[in-house]
Parts: sequence; C-alpha cells; structure tokens
Amino acid sequence: MVYQALYRKWRPRTFDSVVGQTAITNTLKNAILRHTVSHAFLFAGPRGTGKTSCAKIFAKALNCTNLQDGEPCNECANCRAADQGSMPDIMEIDAASNNGVDEIRNIRDKVKYAPTQGKYKVYIIDEVHMLSIGAFNALLKTLEEPPEHVVFILATTELQKVPATIISRTQRYNFKRISAKDLIDRMKYILNEEKIAYEEPALEVIAQVADGGMRDALSILDQLLSYETNQVSYQDALEITGFADQEKVEAILAALLAQDSGQALSQAEAVLADGASPKNILDEIIDLATQALLAVKTKKATSHFVTENFAATLAKAPADRFFQIIDQANAALNDLRYTNQQKIPLEVFLVKASQAAPTTEAAPAAPSNQPELQKLQKQLNDLTKTVEQLVAQPANQLGNGINLIDDPRPKTSPKAAAEPVSAAPVRKRKKKTKRDDKKLQEQVFHVLEHATKADRAKILDIWDDLKSKFKVSDQAFLNILNPITASSSEVLLSCEYEYWFEEASGNANLLDQVEQELGIFTKQNYKIVIVPKSKWLELRDAFIKDHRSALMQKKQAQAAIPEAEQAPNAADSQKEQEVIDKAKEMFGDAVNIKDE
Repeated sequence: MVYQALYRKWRPRTFDSVVGQTAITNTLKNAILRHTVSHAFLFAGPRGTGKTSCAKIFAKALNCTNLQDGEPCNECANCRAADQGSMPDIMEIDAASNNGVDEIRNIRDKVKYAPTQGKYKVYIIDEVHMLSIGAFNALLKTLEEPPEHVVFILATTELQKVPATIISRTQRYNFKRISAKDLIDRMKYILNEEKIAYEEPALEVIAQVADGGMRDALSILDQLLSYETNQVSYQDALEITGFADQEKVEAILAALLAQDSGQALSQAEAVLADGASPKNILDEIIDLATQALLAVKTKKATSHFVTENFAATLAKAPADRFFQIIDQANAALNDLRYTNQQKIPLEVFLVKASQAAPTTEAAPAAPSNQPELQKLQKQLNDLTKTVEQLVAQPANQLGNGINLIDDPRPKTSPKAAAEPVSAAPVRKRKKKTKRDDKKLQEQVFHVLEHATKADRAKILDIWDDLKSKFKVSDQAFLNILNPITASSSEVLLSCEYEYWFEEASGNANLLDQVEQELGIFTKQNYKIVIVPKSKWLELRDAFIKDHRSALMQKKQAQAAIPEAEQAPNAADSQKEQEVIDKAKEMFGDAVNIKDE
C-alpha cells in the first residue's frame, strides 16, 4: 500500500477534531443547525491552521443526509464520496494554477445548474488571492447573488491581496496560529495511535519550528519517522530541524549574564558545529530570555529550564539585562536578512550582549592596563563595522534615479553609505527660497509634459500591491504618498504633510526600494518626483495656464491655415479644447478649467 503522509492521513474529518479553532468550528456548526448558512465564506489565516480542512468538513456537512449535532456523520453515501474526493457537488479549485478569467467564467456558467447528489453545490477556491484582477471581477456578481443552492468557500493565506469588494461579499473567519500546547497534544495523540515511542522535548522542538502550523508540525514529524522509524528522539529532532540543544543555549545565556564574551563565543561555536544556524540560535536565545524574564518577574518556578541551578543564576540578574539581550538579539535577526555572512551578526550580538547596559550614574574610569578588555572592545568595533558594511551593500547596488523635490538626496561617499539609516543625524529643516520653488515647478512640469492617463492608471493599479511588499513601519510612510500622475519614465507622488515631505528627502534607502519595486511590477524603470499636497493644486493650475499659452503660440507660429483665417474664433476654441483634453488625459475627468 502506498504510504500516506501524516498530515493527510490524520486530516480532521469532523469539526470537533479540528485543533485550535474552536470559536470558528462552533459557529459553522451552529449555522448548519439553525439553517442560517451564508452564500459565501472567506477563511483567512497562516498556513497549516485548518482552513482547507474546515472548508471540506463544512461542505461535507452541508450535503450530509444524517447530520449529528451539526457534524457530518461520515457514514452516508454523500460523506463517503466527499472523503474520497468523488462527490460531484463539491468542487475544489486551486487558484494558484486556475487563476484566469476563463476558469471563473466557467464556474459562473455552471452555478445555475442544480446539485446532482446533495443539497448544495459547494465551490472551495483555495489560495484565492492568486486570482487575477480580471478573474476577481468575473467572480464579483456571482459571489454577491449566487443561486440558493450554491455556497462559495474562499481560503487564503494573504488576506491583504484579496480585493475589498470580494471581502465585503463574504462572511470572514480569521484562523489563528495553533498554540504549542495544542500542537504537542495532537502529535502525542497521533504517535500513541500509531504506537510510536517519543521523547517529549522532541515534540517541543517540533512545535517551536512549526510556528503555529499543524501541517508543518506533522510534516517535520513525518521526516523524523523517516529518519528513525522506531521512535522520535530529542537528538534526532535537533539534527533534523537545525535547532540548538537547549542546555547549550542556556550556557550561552548564562555567559552573557556573567559578561563573559569569550565563553559565549566558544559555546556558540560549539552549537554551530553541531549544525544549528545563527538564526535558530538567536531565536532560541530570545525565547529563553523571555522565559527567564517571566520567571524572574513572577518569581514562579518553571520546568522550561534543563540546566541544574539555572533558575538560581537567573535570579541574580536584573530584569533590564533580559530586556537588553532580547532587544539586541532582535536587532541581530534583522541584520541577518541583509548579509550572506550569517555568523558575523551573531558574534557581534554575543559581544554586545555580554556587556552590561550603561547606567545613568557615572561609572568609574576603567584602568588603562586592561589589555583583555581593550582587545574585546577592538573586536566589537571591527565586527560592528563589518556588519554595517554588509547591511549597506544591497542598498548600494540599487539605482539612484529617484528625484526628490525641494531637498535632493545628497551625494554620499561609500563610507557614509555604509552607515545605518537610523544612525543618521537629525536634519534641520532648511529655509525655502525662491530658487527652491522654481526648481519644484520645473520638475513637476517636466513630469506633466509627458504624462498620460494610461501611465497614471498603470501606477494606481499596482500601488496598493506594491505597498504590501514593505514592512509595516515603511507602509505607514508610504501611506502618505499618493500617485497623482505619471509618464512612461516618471511618477509624481503627492505627500500629505509638508513636514514628512522634507523627511522623505533623507529616506533614500526606502525610496530606492520603492523605485526598484515599481520596476518589478511594471517591467520598466521610473524616477520618483515628490510634491507637497499643499502646493500641488497651485502647480497644476500654473502648468495648465502655461501649457495653454505655449500651445497657442506654437499654433500661431505654424504656416497659415485658410480655415483659421476664415474662422479665428473657431480655431481658438479648438486650441482651448486641445488644452482641456490634454489636462483631462493627465489628471482624469476631475479637471475644472477657470478663465481669468
């Protein structure tokens, strides 16, 4: 018999067997019992948290001929067919590979037909965020007013990519990450049923790696069983997942609290030699320091530690030390994203974290005859500079074609470029001059002279998706920048607040990333021009007036046209209309032309 993966073999078949989503499963059962089933549902949440399983159970329950308190009986012909994937009235569609307009139109054409075997026709569309814009639009009307016998269940791991018009037509259920305890309990149940021995610390490692996903946890468990079929051991779990032995991580934390950089580096080197990654070590230090902080603050005993007398060692450390270590470890994790030399941010963290946090009181001067301390300080400085240079490399490789109005980005030397953005000195707001205003006008006019309605529509169409590629803090900044118009090579952005317009001039790294993402989305290169919203209307009106005058002069300079001589008023009207048409092409239909 062909082997079946654990996550498939032990996929829940009833609502009660779904782990960690009690509120959602109870709501779905009550909807069936009370006959208040909506026409469309949206299941959103992290991967492996039960979205597709709940969708299948719900579809099966809707067509079950022998319901048991809102649960499918799993014995009638419809339930058996649903479990085998042969129920004709339950259609599962993978939007990742069926994301075109034609597939959705095919669904729209077939929903009018009555179910052949059950009470409802149920369409389960998995990874619905992968549908194209055209496919979403084709689905809208059907999703809003489907026939009474049709139910849509949409599932997605990226809710932000689903259009608001789709979300508003569904009942939305947010699936949460499954707790480590629930993951461990479920794995224990499965292993007991499979009659496989296990060590509980191994299950704790798997639960930590799975990060709230049941499917991930069972996949790792499957991998361990392939490695050693007779049992699930702690050492095997460490080797398979790349996690560090907790006892060794506790030794690293103890060395940091004792301000022993050499011991911390030595222990980390040993853990790396065992196969753990720098990211896993930092993750485990953060988790362990958090547990230690809670143990110290609450003064409660915990079984989380494995080293003898480790709790007593923690009790001697002030709470501020744990906060310091957690913050510095998080910063090191962030640095890992920007370098291929993964070991260096870990070593920098270990040296920094082994030094006590500075106090407000004046510390006594260190004796000058401490060569060991001076050696460590030099090592710290060298490692810090190396990391900063590595972090800055991706930004240096990007194009620098962004054009910021009123405060152009300064030319930086390689040394200055290597400094983190957060370390840049606070810029003083410079006083604006007439020259600045003139330059502002010239740059805006240059964009508007070549702008078209089609280019503007292209940028507006991808702007929200582009913003979703950035972290939350950067999205907050981008939310105050709005595309006004665009040409084939430039995009004009309006900044909501003049103060932040000035701050944008110093955020070169972020704007470089925006320009790069524009190139990825549109397959062409753009320069960005930013204008304060407070000045935009004034500049737009000035451009229209200037453009109208220039166009009329150009027309008058051309060779004489008989129709113009016979009907000058008509020719002038035509010129005026050309100006208005050009303005509408660039700015849309909301253009109000006023004669002075």
